[in-house]
Amino acid sequence: MKSIGIDAIYVYTSELYVDNYDLAKARNIDPNHFIKGIGIKTFSVKPPNEDYVSQAATAAYRLMKYYGYRPEDFFRIDVATESSLEGSRATVSDVIGMLEQVYGKGSFSHILGYEQKFACASGVERILESSIWHVADYNPRKYSMVIVSDTAKYNLQTGEEPTQGGAAVAFVISENPKIADIIPKGFAGSMRYEPGDFRKPDGRTVAIVDGRQSIASYLNEMKIAWLLYKKQLKKLNLFKLEKDETILDYISKAIYHNPNMKMVRDAHTSLLLHEWRNLTRFNNIVKDIGEQPKRGNLDDLSFYQTKEYNDYRRKFIKTNDFIDDFDNRIGSSLIAPSYIGNSYSASFGVGLASMIENDKENLSNSFALIGGYGSGSKSIIITIKFLDHYKHESRYLDTMNQIKNRIKLNIDEYQDIHSDKINLESYTKILSKPRFILTSIGKNENEGIRYYSISE
Repeated sequence: MKSIGIDAIYVYTSELYVDNYDLAKARNIDPNHFIKGIGIKTFSVKPPNEDYVSQAATAAYRLMKYYGYRPEDFFRIDVATESSLEGSRATVSDVIGMLEQVYGKGSFSHILGYEQKFACASGVERILESSIWHVADYNPRKYSMVIVSDTAKYNLQTGEEPTQGGAAVAFVISENPKIADIIPKGFAGSMRYEPGDFRKPDGRTVAIVDGRQSIASYLNEMKIAWLLYKKQLKKLNLFKLEKDETILDYISKAIYHNPNMKMVRDAHTSLLLHEWRNLTRFNNIVKDIGEQPKRGNLDDLSFYQTKEYNDYRRKFIKTNDFIDDFDNRIGSSLIAPSYIGNSYSASFGVGLASMIENDKENLSNSFALIGGYGSGSKSIIITIKFLDHYKHESRYLDTMNQIKNRIKLNIDEYQDIHSDKINLESYTKILSKPRFILTSIGKNENEGIRYYSISE
């Protein structure tokens, strides 16, 4: 079978940020609750002259510019987002409009385009489905592109406020890729009707969240996907498991849907408790913290919200076995997100880029899983294999440098931007280039049309 996978990746995040230490002090909260408990040190803030669409176009353009791709190289561009500002037209239409300001009118007229909404699950699924086009040899050109872009915004002085953020990630998918293979059939997913955990009805830009329900849904959906994923990998006979081993022993790294570090830690805790409980290695853990609580007649959603389960999970995350596994398998994927904050559909991409940039191991020929989740709810897990020269081939990744060069907002400035007191008409700063900027929003007969320009 053909080798299909990720040929290139680029992350763009906004040029402004809030320090959660400052925010905690302003809210009379212990900063450790935000920084260590939730796991977000700073979060990116979208300036008034930017939106999730301009973020997407900027990520795509920088990827093409730095790696030397041309419009004629691509046959499709897919966008995954849950920040959609338009109920009719797909985001990819505006992205192509911006790119054609650089490459010429009509230069992308041959492109197939698609938009999918299901948070992080949608981005992972877009990568998987774009790969299928290449496997089937239905692609008339060499490359496809997947862009994931979102802005996470919550009300001021709420529990979700320190988990805001935003980013866009552009991926190039191709035959004989340079960064990572996507393992054929090495995936599984789960979907269930869940209306109340997280939603943005009636075109809201600020989400309505039931925190406990959202976390429980995340854990539940990821568990079901994992059980199906294990079955699928066993069918593929990809790994030869010995007695007292788990599939995780053969998967070096994991990248999760990452609203914040705490939720990633909760998900990995749940996974390890499930995978290790019948293995010899778990005996010493039981000696230290006792047996796992019984669920009785409770379903997963209810069980994950019980005091007994959450108390046990808190004990487990303090064990050396968990700490070592979490740090080694996941830690490098959390570095960039801890400074960018929540990026919804883009969070797995930011995590993957963070791992490529920051992990000190040579990951060549090692396997990793990527887990996506979307409220509503849906999860998907895919398998990738890092290739020999992945580090060199991702040399234009500059996520950490972007983070370093952002401009810090004081709390008053942040609140003014958040509340639209500093609006598009009064904000003209352009700090990082090249990037696309939102210049105006149409009114009257042009109501809702968003106009963009390129700043080189």
